[in-house]
Amino acid sequence: MNYVEVTALLQPLLPAREVLVVELAERGFESFVETELGVKAYIQEPDFTPQLLEGLMTSDIPEQRLDITTVVIVDQNWNAQWESSFEPIIVDEQCLIRAPFHAVEKAYPYTITIEPKMSFGTGHHATTHLIVSAMLPMDCTGKTVLDMGCGTGVLAILAEIRGSKAIDAIDIDEWAYENTLENVERNGCNAIRTIQGGAEAIPTDACYDLILANINRNILTRDMHHYVRHMNPGASILFSGFYESDQPEIKQTAEALGLKHISSTLRNEWTMMHFQTPA
Repeated sequence: MNYVEVTALLQPLLPAREVLVVELAERGFESFVETELGVKAYIQEPDFTPQLLEGLMTSDIPEQRLDITTVVIVDQNWNAQWESSFEPIIVDEQCLIRAPFHAVEKAYPYTITIEPKMSFGTGHHATTHLIVSAMLPMDCTGKTVLDMGCGTGVLAILAEIRGSKAIDAIDIDEWAYENTLENVERNGCNAIRTIQGGAEAIPTDACYDLILANINRNILTRDMHHYVRHMNPGASILFSGFYESDQPEIKQTAEALGLKHISSTLRNEWTMMHFQTPA
């Protein structure tokens, strides 16, 4: 399958880059690579039309300049494209997220090898980084975990590495589902069950001690009641994929469902919120 690569150059860079990623994701773009000058976004060629690039919200940012170019990336060149743009990520000097072609310069407590392909969740994006950072001090030993909207499977893999006994990794996108299967095998994981689908695909009898939901505000508020129904007493849920300005809506929805707000953290205008069910 060929893909269209959209290269966006932004002045000033932030927060426009984060806004643009959200807008393009809502229009069907599947994967993103942040660059020093903007972002590269990818979508399957049959799904692309020039109209998808019209009326982007970056125009709402005062004095914002946006320059866009497009090119078709043929299927056989895709891995080379990632190799040229995907850099290793280090989170809190504890977790290294790398591709198979990256050299390992030093040892870290946790190392995850990801071949990202077209899936979201390499650690580059602030939301993935926020959840990884939040997971590192948590006691995951023996926990049951749901990674909702798993992308590359990086969060599910980290949960297993840190001792979780059973993890469900769910994504509605077929490419993400296949990519998670590959990355689970690549990291030698055996406690992760990968499922394709949305919130309705959560196994009916599943109960979780930790839920990771890095999606977007609209889906989170729409599907949150599904997640809460599958949480054990005292369970934690980490939400990300939205802006600081979206916190009141997320908090209102969560508290209406009986969740208690524990903390919020920010990175480049993006937010991660931690909630718990009553013990």
